[in-house]
Amino acid sequence: MWNWFLTTWDYVRTSLWFIPSIMIVVGVGLAIGMLQVDAGVGSEDDVRAWWINSGDGEDARNLLSTLLSAIITMASMAFSVTVVALTLAANAYGSRLIRIFRADLRTQFVLGLFAMTIVYCLIVLRSIHGKAPIPEVPHTSVTLGTALALGCVLGLLAFIQGVARSIVADEVVRRVRKDVDKAVAELPELTEENAPEHAPADLPADFNNKAARIPLPYGGYVQAVDYSGILSWAERHDAILHLEFRAGDFIVSGDRRVHVYPAPPDPGKAREEIGKHIVSGDERTPVQDLEFAIRHLVEVAVRALSPGINDPFTATVVIDRLRGALSRLMSRRLPPETLRDPSGKVRIYRQVTTYEGILDAALHQIRQAGSSHPAILIHMLEALARMAEHTRLDEQRRALIRHANLIRAAGERDISEPADREDMEQSFRRAIAACEAPFTGNGQVAQNRIVRTGQ
Repeated sequence: MWNWFLTTWDYVRTSLWFIPSIMIVVGVGLAIGMLQVDAGVGSEDDVRAWWINSGDGEDARNLLSTLLSAIITMASMAFSVTVVALTLAANAYGSRLIRIFRADLRTQFVLGLFAMTIVYCLIVLRSIHGKAPIPEVPHTSVTLGTALALGCVLGLLAFIQGVARSIVADEVVRRVRKDVDKAVAELPELTEENAPEHAPADLPADFNNKAARIPLPYGGYVQAVDYSGILSWAERHDAILHLEFRAGDFIVSGDRRVHVYPAPPDPGKAREEIGKHIVSGDERTPVQDLEFAIRHLVEVAVRALSPGINDPFTATVVIDRLRGALSRLMSRRLPPETLRDPSGKVRIYRQVTTYEGILDAALHQIRQAGSSHPAILIHMLEALARMAEHTRLDEQRRALIRHANLIRAAGERDISEPADREDMEQSFRRAIAACEAPFTGNGQVAQNRIVRTGQ
């Protein structure tokens, strides 16, 4: 249930309709409330401040009509600017990054402010009769409409400033990085007490013979999995499950990727009960999918390195941001491959993200797209050397060494200038030396010396 809520909230917060819809309701309530206030107070003899509207019904209607026309024009401009910004972002950074722009609270609030003011002015305008005498005009309501219109002008200026800043490459990278940092921060700290098992528990010897393969009830991208709910189900039925998918995988209804041991007496019921703990949809989300957030950053770099754009400086910024996120990841514990019940018995075997898999998602495509750019390969090697200072496990260092070798191989294949190749070789040596240096700090001490691969 909680995972469903998280995925639903992620959809809502990245939509352009949620906050404006709430503000439209607020506008309706505000208009009705202010009209009630004006109906209960105010008379011809009231003492009013200079800034409160004091004309008759015709004056009030003319003022509100003028404000309404101006606000509608500004709203049209704001929506046009939003569409143009989304189009530019899609062309330059990829359509999948549009969700980052949709999630901007400033954009949602300004669009909502325009919608709220339009609805407010319409309701107040409808309540005013053109021949109404001064005492019967809702002066406070009209004055508030004027104040909201002034707020729309200021909001439009702030909105245009924000849009102009939001399409700058460095700002796009910074905003995408926030999703990665949030996903990394949610992982627990890696300590000696919760370090990964060196040899995860094996499946029962007769698992393949006695387990039933349960088809998945839904299709699409796996957005979240309620492992606690599945663990409770397995404990109640004294079963062991092997889940051959994880958040971010694409599944088809009917895929037999859930193994239940021993085979349940009613596979259809088991399918229904297990399926309700799996949330799937039309697109991936960062709720449980760390690689999804990383791939957004990678997409910016890959597009920057494409022949049509050829912007290695943006790719360098992405590599720096990835280094920061991956360095913090080295001190975090990834989800374990097995889940146990309170008695300590393994109930769930599952596919999980690994340090090597995350590094693959972060570096493979950038290396492939930038193999002919010496500056990119050298910068990647320097980033690996810096990341090595934050490692705590042999597994992490082996993954860094593997990528250092892949980067050097790409450079030797695609870089022809001897001076560039020599610079790359020096960076490679520094990266390998950093990965083979003794562990320091509070990290887990390496039990086995890491040997250089591919030599």
